[in-house]
Amino acid sequence: MDQRTELLLKLDILKEFYTEEIETISEYFSIHKFFDLQVIMPQTGQDSSFGIILSGEVSISDDKIENSSRTKGDILGEMAFIHGFRSDFIAASDGAIAIMTFDDIEKLKLKHPYLAVKLVDFVTHNLVNNLRKNDKKDNTEILVLLADDHLFSDLINLIKDHLHIINKFSIFTSEKLKIILEKNTNLTISQVIEPQSLILGETAIGHQILLDQVKAIMYLRDPVKVESNPASVEALSRLCDLQQVLFATNLLTANAIFQYLE
Repeated sequence: MDQRTELLLKLDILKEFYTEEIETISEYFSIHKFFDLQVIMPQTGQDSSFGIILSGEVSISDDKIENSSRTKGDILGEMAFIHGFRSDFIAASDGAIAIMTFDDIEKLKLKHPYLAVKLVDFVTHNLVNNLRKNDKKDNTEILVLLADDHLFSDLINLIKDHLHIINKFSIFTSEKLKIILEKNTNLTISQVIEPQSLILGETAIGHQILLDQVKAIMYLRDPVKVESNPASVEALSRLCDLQQVLFATNLLTANAIFQYLE
């Protein structure tokens, strides 16, 4: 049994994994020592790794997190799974961390698909639990309203028909639609999101979906046209399926959802 396996087996957080599974997973982790005040896992713009602290203490530079200290067994960088970026991590003592890149996860998936899914599920659940601990927003459910440019008028008419239902929710939409909707429907917009990056990024809605805060998403679109951004919509659709969030891309389905919400 190599050193990586021995170190990971000492972590209580991995108790749901069998010894044989940890032996396999350890092959895809790399062990890195760090020193007091050292920046750990420096940001790369689009971050692509996560780590598990093996020893020592690390501080997270994020004002939104009440307890920014992380110690042995805690995971760092899991926010990159949905945001594509994360906070700065500064060592508060000497220690060591086991790091796995997303490329390593892909390699694991090729040889051991079940184990890769189990690992990602484990890290994601840890992320959701941390988000719930630090979430300070109100409990009003979110309704996301988006549309391709040439379908703006259809969305406006849809909203007018169901305004009595929509007003019960916090509304998320794009910057362009925010201006149009507030002018034409007197709708109050709670937050602006970027439709070209629906899951990844600061203005995305990935973590709200994981927190079960999103009730439904209406994204009127023409799948034939380039502006519909099929890759982002496909990723959003899969996340909605996973979290059982209502998702409509056409008027027929959108009207059916509003009937259900009523």
